[in-house]
Amino acid sequence: MRNPLPAALLILCLVILTAPAKAQDVRIRFGILPVLDTLPLQVAVTDGLFAGQGLDVELIPFASALERDTAMQTGQLDGYFGDLIATYMLINQNVPMYIALTSWRTSPGYPMFGIALSPGARDRTLAELKGSNLGISKSTIMEFLADKMEARLGVGTGYFSRMEVKKIPIRLQMLMADQIDAAFLPEPLLSLARLKGGGVLVTADNLDVPLTVLCLHRKYFSDGAETYVRFVTAYKEAVERLAADPEKYRALMAEVCRIPQPLAAEFPVYRYPLPALPADSELDEVQDWMIAKGLLRERMPNEIALSPIIP
Repeated sequence: MRNPLPAALLILCLVILTAPAKAQDVRIRFGILPVLDTLPLQVAVTDGLFAGQGLDVELIPFASALERDTAMQTGQLDGYFGDLIATYMLINQNVPMYIALTSWRTSPGYPMFGIALSPGARDRTLAELKGSNLGISKSTIMEFLADKMEARLGVGTGYFSRMEVKKIPIRLQMLMADQIDAAFLPEPLLSLARLKGGGVLVTADNLDVPLTVLCLHRKYFSDGAETYVRFVTAYKEAVERLAADPEKYRALMAEVCRIPQPLAAEFPVYRYPLPALPADSELDEVQDWMIAKGLLRERMPNEIALSPIIP
C-alpha cells in the first residue's frame, strides 16, 4: 500500500498557496528622541492603539537630532518627531514629508524649555545678569525660543552673551559647575538643575507657539490618506488616555522620557494637545526667523510642508 502522506502534504501546500493573502499591517518606521513630547507615541504603541488601526509603528530612538535627521534624509525612516526648525530644513532639502500634527505647543503650567541659572547666579536679578554667558545651541528651536523669551523679559537679543554648547548634558554639567552663568535647557533637566541648587530665570510655557511636530512621508497621504487618518486616530486616543489617567503612565514616562530618578515620583505627566496643525501665521513666524538667521532663502508655501488634510 502506498504511503498517503506525500499526497496529503501536496494538497496542504496547494491550499496554502492558493488561499488569499492576509492583509499586512502598514509598517511605519518612526524616528524619535527620548523626550517628553513623544510620550503619546509611546502610549499608542504600548497600548496597542496603532496596531488596532492596522499600523505596525516601530519607534526608533536616536541619541541626537543630527542622527535622526540623517536617517530621515537617507530614507531609513517613514516619519519622525522633531521641532519646526529641523522640519523646515529637511523639507527644504527635498525630504518628501508633511507635517502631520503638532505634538507639543507651549502651555501654561507645563514648561518644556527654560533658562536655568547656575548655583552661583541663581540669586542675581535680571539687571545683574546682563552680559552673563548663556549656554545654548544656535540655529535651533532653542535659539528661536530664547529670542522670544528675551523679548518677553523686555531685553534685547544681545542681553546675554550666548555660548555654543551643543550637547545638552554637557551644558547642564557646565551650569552646575558654575562654568557658565545660565543655560537653555529642556525639561526635565530644567527641574533637575533647580533641584541641584540652580535657579530658573524664565520658561517658555506662556509663549503660545507650536514647538514640536510629527511628520510622515508623503506616500501616506495618497489614496484618500487612509494611513494618515488611522495614524491620527490612534494618536488622538493616546492623548485622551493620558489626560484621563495620567498616573497610569508615570512609569512609562520615567522610562522612555528619561526622567531622572529624583524627579520620577513627582514630575507632572503633561497634558498633550489633541491632533491639530500649526496655524499659517505660526509657520510664517518660524520661517521669517529662519530667513533672518540665514537658514532659509525664502518662505516655503504651506502646501509643500503642511498636511493637505486637517487631522
